[in-house]
Amino acid sequence: FLDVYDSMRRGSYPAVVRSLALAARSLPEPQPRELLQQLCAQVQGGARPHLAQLLAVRSLFSGSLLALNRLRGDHVRALSQVLFLTPHLPAFFLRHRLRSHLLEIRHLDRALLRLGLGQLSEEELRAACYLRGLNPARLGRAECRAWLEQWLGLSCELQGT
Repeated sequence: FLDVYDSMRRGSYPAVVRSLALAARSLPEPQPRELLQQLCAQVQGGARPHLAQLLAVRSLFSGSLLALNRLRGDHVRALSQVLFLTPHLPAFFLRHRLRSHLLEIRHLDRALLRLGLGQLSEEELRAACYLRGLNPARLGRAECRAWLEQWLGLSCELQGT
């Protein structure tokens, strides 16, 4: 079942990145706009972004056109599908549900950071990866831990907004 659900989730990723690339075109400042467009193009080409690349564009998602409360409805629906939230609600409700879900993940990330990944069983590691969008079905314990360490490195650098 995890593979089926992961396939459904992966089917939503192109729409999320497409919407992000489209929104990036509207950003007023040329340097961050170009960085985000390059990042979107890399992801669309199959590359996995580095943590430093993601951190370089993080400021674009607070108080700009890319803040959750300003995203277009189709972008919010695609993000909802990635997190297995029903996309068949008005955008206002979807934004509220997304914000709530992401806040919960943020709190879990902070708790994981305090607890330490070494304290988690293999099943807990896999569940933590899956909740955050990675299918751990074909990954070993060390790979799951490495991915979660990278995730926590990004998540804990982000502000609440």
